[in-house]
Amino acid sequence: MKFAEYFENLDAIENKWRELKNNDFSQKLRDELWGLCMKGKTLFWKMAEDDMRKGYGMVSTVPAYQRAIMLLEHEGRFEQAVEECRDAQKWKINTDWYEKRIEKLQKLIQKKAS
Repeated sequence: MKFAEYFENLDAIENKWRELKNNDFSQKLRDELWGLCMKGKTLFWKMAEDDMRKGYGMVSTVPAYQRAIMLLEHEGRFEQAVEECRDAQKWKINTDWYEKRIEKLQKLIQKKAS
């Protein structure tokens, strides 16, 4: 696993997020961010598996998950955002952030349903 590729992707995700916020969340930029997040998740899984084999601890945050979840929330796709949170929790990453996000998303789901 090339760690440089993982960290370059992290930078690209954060840069795209800033660009997206500054450009009113245009669809083109949302699609680009989504692609970066999916690539970032794949890179993370490879890195995490390598780290676990070596006996290293898990990272505390994975921006690819967090930004994907925030994007889904912005788009009103709350159920899918909850699924992404649960997927991240399987990796034992910063479970407090994901648990709080799930609570927030479930409230938004209830509000949307009423």
